[in-house]
Amino acid sequence: MVKYIPSSLDDALKFLNEHDSYIVAGGTDMMVLKRNSAGLLPKFDKDVLFISNLKQLRKIYEDKEGIHFGATATMDEIYNHDLTPKLLKEAIGEVASINIRHFATLVGNIANASPAGDTIVVDYLLDAKIKLESVDGVRIVNAEDFVLGIRKIDRKPNELITEIIFPKLKYTGRMWFKVGSRKADSISKVSVAGIYSLNGNKISKFALAFGSVAMTVKRSHELEKEIEGLSVEQLKDRCEEFVERYAKIISPIDDQRSNKEYRLQVAKNITRKFILKVVEAAK
Repeated sequence: MVKYIPSSLDDALKFLNEHDSYIVAGGTDMMVLKRNSAGLLPKFDKDVLFISNLKQLRKIYEDKEGIHFGATATMDEIYNHDLTPKLLKEAIGEVASINIRHFATLVGNIANASPAGDTIVVDYLLDAKIKLESVDGVRIVNAEDFVLGIRKIDRKPNELITEIIFPKLKYTGRMWFKVGSRKADSISKVSVAGIYSLNGNKISKFALAFGSVAMTVKRSHELEKEIEGLSVEQLKDRCEEFVERYAKIISPIDDQRSNKEYRLQVAKNITRKFILKVVEAAK
């Protein structure tokens, strides 16, 4: 097994092209997944590429495409940056502990592809794009298409995720809601993020994304398009209808943190709360 620290991005891409490797930046998920008995090194069964030293991947900047967060930028750095969308800051603020956030990365959270990954919910909701680079070139993938299932992502063995890009969406209201066993250091039982915009009495933007309630984060563009264009009175009158229809797109499971009936009811309650928040905002 080779443990490699590249001197540049080009060096890293060349190594990946020649070695099937685990990629480690913060390592907060990887160290758990590959943990060993106490006192023993992690159980890595293939080569490891460490990229945390690559300063060119630590950049946070804005251009016409949107706001770019480099692969090695830590959640703490992103949380404290002026360019970071407030909704993303709210989600990051409830990821693990401040100690973990000093090492964990936004890119690592989506690369880990856990249904309970808090920031993945925001990635879906804000139409984030994943930038992958290899010796063969650059590829851009929508966050919704990038996560294929639990621990499964659309990344070729020789590709490195170099950035996650958030387009500059305009919306007037937002909501982040996470339910866990305690207020801090808790893995989500259910997480929901929402955004909306109003044009007078009409809904011009409406979006909801749900975490920890299916194999991947769930979002319904079909329901969003149906709601957009409605008046707030129509949305209020059809509130329970939309709550039930959103409930049909999720498929929670029983696990050590919660049961599916609880998750379903919580998701419905939060959906209702968000819809009524939109209605109230029009007053």
